[in-house]
Amino acid sequence: MKKVQLSFCLLLIATALQAQVTIGPKLGLNVNYENYKFSGDYAGTQENSKTAKVGYQAGVAINLKTSDYFSVRPEVLFNVMGGETSFGDGDNNTRTVKNTYNYLSVPLNFVGTFDAGPGKFNIFVAPQFSIGLNGKYSYQADSSGLFVNTQYSQSGSLQTGKVPDDNNGDTGYFNQMAWGINYGIGYQIKGLLFTGQYHMGLTNTQPHYANSDQEAHRGDVVSKNYGFTIGLTYFFGDTDDE
Repeated sequence: MKKVQLSFCLLLIATALQAQVTIGPKLGLNVNYENYKFSGDYAGTQENSKTAKVGYQAGVAINLKTSDYFSVRPEVLFNVMGGETSFGDGDNNTRTVKNTYNYLSVPLNFVGTFDAGPGKFNIFVAPQFSIGLNGKYSYQADSSGLFVNTQYSQSGSLQTGKVPDDNNGDTGYFNQMAWGINYGIGYQIKGLLFTGQYHMGLTNTQPHYANSDQEAHRGDVVSKNYGFTIGLTYFFGDTDDE
């Protein structure tokens, strides 16, 4: 992990030394989902439906233009992600989990550009590293049968870190480190850049556990973020030939 981060830093330094640099704020609308996969003790669980979490991202983008056709565009973003998912086990037992994750995300966009009308068309791909900050969750369970109908709900805050052995409160946990990949398209006129992108999470959002037995079965449930973002960025500086 440290070697990858060091490589990113060295690449940015080398690029910045020979690039035309512009910087500006970015705002985006996220439409995000969570994907769950089950194995081990949870292999009988069925995924029934998904509902999007509509969030946002806000931060700053730096465009390092190395030629008329290529640039590197790192971003630092406050990023709201998550989703709502319902599950069943075939015996009229259903659960609905709704998560909201707040991340500090750093995508490193590699951008190809070419002239199109009054502006330039962008095609980009980006590895993205995110650090979890906090969040919130809600949980609902419904067990319906001929003689029994039981409903249960719970909600609370989410925080990063390992789930402690004595955890029995309303606090939930999620994995602090998250890797993903973005790819998309954009169109830039002068300093104004419109983008549409798809994000695919590569890291399990399920938390780690202080209890070694629970940690050994962490992989029985794997959940990952994915979704779409529409973004708007304005770059200040010399953008006459962007």
